[in-house]
Amino acid sequence: MKSICQLYVPSFFRSYGNNAINVITYILPKLKETGFSGIYLIGLFQDGGYDNGFDIVSYDVNSKFGTNDDLVKLINAAHEQKLEIGVDVVPNHVSDKHILAQKCLADVPGYEDALYVVSEEEAIRLTESGVPSFFGKKAYSKVNGKYVRTTFADDHQLNLNWNSISVQTYFARLFTNLKAGGIDFARIDCGMMLLEDVSKADKNNPMACMNPVYSVDAIRNVAGDMPLFFEWFDPKSAEIFNDMPNCYALDCSYVMGVPFSFENWNHPHMVPILGGHDQMTAADRGIDIDEAINEASKHEYAFLDIQTLLRHQTDPRILPGDETYDADLSNVNQRYRARREIRPVLEEFMKLDLHLPSDEITHNF
Repeated sequence: MKSICQLYVPSFFRSYGNNAINVITYILPKLKETGFSGIYLIGLFQDGGYDNGFDIVSYDVNSKFGTNDDLVKLINAAHEQKLEIGVDVVPNHVSDKHILAQKCLADVPGYEDALYVVSEEEAIRLTESGVPSFFGKKAYSKVNGKYVRTTFADDHQLNLNWNSISVQTYFARLFTNLKAGGIDFARIDCGMMLLEDVSKADKNNPMACMNPVYSVDAIRNVAGDMPLFFEWFDPKSAEIFNDMPNCYALDCSYVMGVPFSFENWNHPHMVPILGGHDQMTAADRGIDIDEAINEASKHEYAFLDIQTLLRHQTDPRILPGDETYDADLSNVNQRYRARREIRPVLEEFMKLDLHLPSDEITHNF
């Protein structure tokens, strides 16, 4: 098993301020000793403060957590420990402060189609027809006098149009730069939602207008050979990846409303995920964690976090202020507030003699 440790960087900021990245570097030897094969950094980049790290302003390190030099040191230290390192890429949407959004809203030539912009009448009609929003948000929001598609958050988080050459070019350069900088893989946020056909909107089926196959193709075409782990796929959708090398689906069955079963992990491109991001931990799902980790060890990859490994996070209640830093606390999206401060968890983790099960898989990314 190649076990990937999920590390939500804002949690480290909450405990350690702008030493967050340096603390992650410090714990790398212990992660390697425990049996992890890699780390995945969540919420690393500069964001607008409205979606806990997912309304991306730019793919530069958030200065709250440390510097670009700190990240370079972390990447080099991870590779010295033979640990792979991955980051989030959010191709579905960006902050209204992102350069693509800013250029589109300003009608800069070549960027007019970077966002989905419609008339007010069309925004009303499409919303009434069932074009979906998520987490109680608006399908279309008025931003700088334009009506823009907003699947997530609000008018601060705008959908990118993947039919746009400017969008494709931006992400092709991003993946080239990530790889050149030593990043080994990426988790793709909302990767099944890049391209949609709003004419197929159905009030009873929020996913009706989404086109997962073309969406995955779109991001795969600009990502080169970098391994991609896609969020928001249920087990029935994993077949999309059958003929796609280096493409995997993270098991988000719980989020997608599919009853959890270890059988969900049987597809060769479906990766077990235990804790972290917006999935509940194994304990929250009523799953025996020892059994879950042992079952995950039978697979090529598994994602898990330290809290789950230590049997923490058994209380799924939402508590205001948990694992947030400058997020809009009036935002109904409270997915990340159920986690706890990372300092006591790390103190416990560093003292324990833990070893993850492994079947000695030697495949490299």
